[in-house]
Amino acid sequence: MRARLRPAHSPQALADIYRVPHQHAGWIDHRMRVSFSAMLAKAILKDVETGADLSCGDGALLGAIPLQTRIFGDFAPGWPITGPVEATIEQIPDVDLFVCAETLEHLDDPDLVLKKIRAKTSRLLLSTPIEAWEDSNPEHYWAWDRAEVDGMLAEAGFTVSVFLALDLRPAQGDYCFGIWACT
Repeated sequence: MRARLRPAHSPQALADIYRVPHQHAGWIDHRMRVSFSAMLAKAILKDVETGADLSCGDGALLGAIPLQTRIFGDFAPGWPITGPVEATIEQIPDVDLFVCAETLEHLDDPDLVLKKIRAKTSRLLLSTPIEAWEDSNPEHYWAWDRAEVDGMLAEAGFTVSVFLALDLRPAQGDYCFGIWACT
């Protein structure tokens, strides 16, 4: 199941919202999600030398994965590649791994972005809130369940290798995070 939570923001509103890269360390649930995602990547992603994260925030997740080459970008200024992932993905070379962490729910057309990511990589590390039907975060356009995200990944050409659910509600956060490793 998928639900549209709110309409897309204007370009000016997006520029205001994403003035600076997201700093994950301010929330225990974000620190835990980054830690679990990095552990998953290290455990199952073999023969990965290059990686990209174009919505990297403070760069913690991609930075925690042992790679020879990392390409960092974000909507907010401060990284070598700046702008919406829908556009910046065209600026990067093909990579072994693409990280898309806590991004999909912010995109007006997440299906298109997953297809663009697939054209650039053979592996994907994805995280997004699942079953956040009452999500009040004004930056989130979408809520979905695991089956919906599985279907979106399959439609884009990915095969899910591993799925983890990190449910931190209500003790340590507002979300149950789904974390997917895909080929």
